[in-house]
Amino acid sequence: MTIQRMTNSLQIDDYLDLLNYAIRIDDTEWQQEIINLMKNYTELKKNMDTPVLRNELWLQFDALNDELLSLFKQLSLEKDEAEKAKVTERIWELKYERVMISQKLESIVNRKHHSSK
Repeated sequence: MTIQRMTNSLQIDDYLDLLNYAIRIDDTEWQQEIINLMKNYTELKKNMDTPVLRNELWLQFDALNDELLSLFKQLSLEKDEAEKAKVTERIWELKYERVMISQKLESIVNRKHHSSK
């Protein structure tokens, strides 16, 4: 199995693990979001080499970092424990999104690196 296929397989496995977790906690909105991400995954892979996509991913990554910084500041100032829990949950969601974007960017770099050899 090639590295690219292994990476694709691992990413699909990650989506399926998340979907199973979303089902277990009965979060139907998150389930649908994961299903939509999986549907778009193949199309995204086809367009992965485009500079536009790479730039878009970096913009998303930067926006996530900005939002995370804001949430960390909010968390440090928040007194209400319920609100702290909500902010913390959102932070974990954004961290996950950031990891996914990082993996996509890494895949682009690795693909270009392997094709130039």
